[in-house]
Amino acid sequence: SGTSDLTIGNMSTSCMCTSANIIIGNKTYGPFGMPGHGGGFTKAGVIVNPGENVIVKATFDPAAHGPAGIGEVSREIYIDTGADEPVVLGFKVNVTP
Repeated sequence: SGTSDLTIGNMSTSCMCTSANIIIGNKTYGPFGMPGHGGGFTKAGVIVNPGENVIVKATFDPAAHGPAGIGEVSREIYIDTGADEPVVLGFKVNVTP
Protein backbone atom coordinates (compact mmCIF):
# COMPACT_ATOMS: atom_id res chain seq x y z
CA SER A 1 0.00 0.00 0.00
CA GLY A 2 1.18 3.52 -0.61
CA THR A 3 0.30 6.90 -2.04
CA SER A 4 2.73 7.01 -4.98
CA ASP A 5 3.58 4.79 -7.95
CA LEU A 6 5.82 1.78 -7.35
CA THR A 7 8.16 0.59 -10.09
CA ILE A 8 9.10 -3.06 -10.30
CA GLY A 9 12.45 -2.73 -12.06
CA ASN A 10 13.58 -6.34 -12.14
CA MET A 11 12.08 -9.67 -11.21
CA SER A 12 13.84 -13.02 -11.18
CA THR A 13 13.65 -16.53 -9.79
CA SER A 14 16.16 -18.65 -7.90
CA CYS A 15 16.14 -21.56 -10.35
CA MET A 16 15.50 -22.29 -14.00
CA CYS A 17 12.68 -24.64 -12.99
CA THR A 18 10.64 -21.66 -11.80
CA SER A 19 9.14 -18.74 -13.68
CA ALA A 20 6.89 -15.97 -12.47
CA ASN A 21 4.39 -13.52 -13.94
CA ILE A 22 3.06 -10.24 -12.59
CA ILE A 23 -0.68 -9.76 -12.98
CA ILE A 24 -2.25 -6.33 -12.52
CA GLY A 25 -5.91 -6.11 -13.46
CA ASN A 26 -6.25 -7.76 -16.87
CA LYS A 27 -2.57 -7.31 -17.82
CA THR A 28 0.07 -9.99 -17.42
CA TYR A 29 3.81 -9.27 -17.51
CA GLY A 30 6.50 -11.88 -17.92
CA PRO A 31 7.43 -14.64 -17.64
CA PHE A 32 10.43 -13.75 -15.53
CA GLY A 33 13.04 -16.40 -14.81
CA MET A 34 16.49 -17.13 -13.52
CA PRO A 35 19.07 -14.60 -14.75
CA GLY A 36 21.35 -15.90 -17.49
CA HIS A 37 19.44 -19.08 -18.21
CA GLY A 38 17.01 -18.01 -20.93
CA GLY A 39 14.05 -18.94 -18.74
CA GLY A 40 12.47 -15.55 -19.16
CA PHE A 41 13.18 -11.89 -18.81
CA THR A 42 14.45 -10.24 -15.64
CA LYS A 43 13.85 -6.58 -16.56
CA ALA A 44 10.24 -5.78 -15.70
CA GLY A 45 9.74 -2.00 -15.82
CA VAL A 46 6.21 -2.44 -14.45
CA ILE A 47 4.56 0.54 -12.77
CA VAL A 48 2.03 -0.18 -10.01
CA ASN A 49 -0.36 2.67 -9.30
CA PRO A 50 -1.63 3.40 -5.77
CA GLY A 51 -4.56 1.16 -4.91
CA GLU A 52 -3.78 -1.49 -7.53
CA ASN A 53 -3.53 -5.12 -6.49
CA VAL A 54 -0.60 -7.16 -7.75
CA ILE A 55 -0.66 -10.92 -8.15
CA VAL A 56 2.60 -12.82 -8.56
CA LYS A 57 1.94 -16.18 -10.22
CA ALA A 58 4.74 -18.75 -9.89
CA THR A 59 5.07 -21.73 -12.20
CA PHE A 60 7.26 -24.61 -11.04
CA ASP A 61 8.32 -27.46 -13.35
CA PRO A 62 9.27 -30.47 -11.21
CA ALA A 63 10.57 -32.33 -14.28
CA ALA A 64 13.26 -29.70 -14.95
CA HIS A 65 15.77 -31.49 -12.71
CA GLY A 66 14.96 -35.00 -13.89
CA PRO A 67 14.88 -37.99 -11.53
CA ALA A 68 17.29 -36.30 -9.10
CA GLY A 69 14.77 -33.52 -8.45
CA ILE A 70 12.58 -35.35 -5.94
CA GLY A 71 12.00 -34.46 -2.33
CA GLU A 72 11.43 -31.12 -0.63
CA VAL A 73 12.24 -28.13 -2.83
CA SER A 74 12.36 -24.43 -1.88
CA ARG A 75 12.32 -21.68 -4.50
CA GLU A 76 12.28 -17.89 -4.36
CA ILE A 77 11.09 -14.99 -6.49
CA TYR A 78 13.00 -11.72 -6.17
CA ILE A 79 11.23 -8.42 -6.88
CA ASP A 80 13.33 -5.26 -7.13
CA THR A 81 11.34 -2.13 -6.30
CA GLY A 82 14.29 0.18 -5.73
CA ALA A 83 14.25 -0.38 -1.97
CA ASP A 84 17.44 -1.33 -0.13
CA GLU A 85 16.49 -5.01 -0.27
CA PRO A 86 14.35 -6.84 -2.84
CA VAL A 87 10.98 -8.30 -1.91
CA VAL A 88 11.45 -12.08 -1.66
CA LEU A 89 8.53 -14.45 -2.08
CA GLY A 90 9.15 -18.12 -1.43
CA PHE A 91 7.42 -21.45 -1.68
CA LYS A 92 8.13 -25.07 -0.81
CA VAL A 93 6.92 -28.21 -2.54
CA ASN A 94 7.45 -31.90 -2.00
CA VAL A 95 8.17 -33.56 -5.34
CA THR A 96 7.32 -37.25 -5.43
CA PRO A 97 8.24 -39.71 -8.20
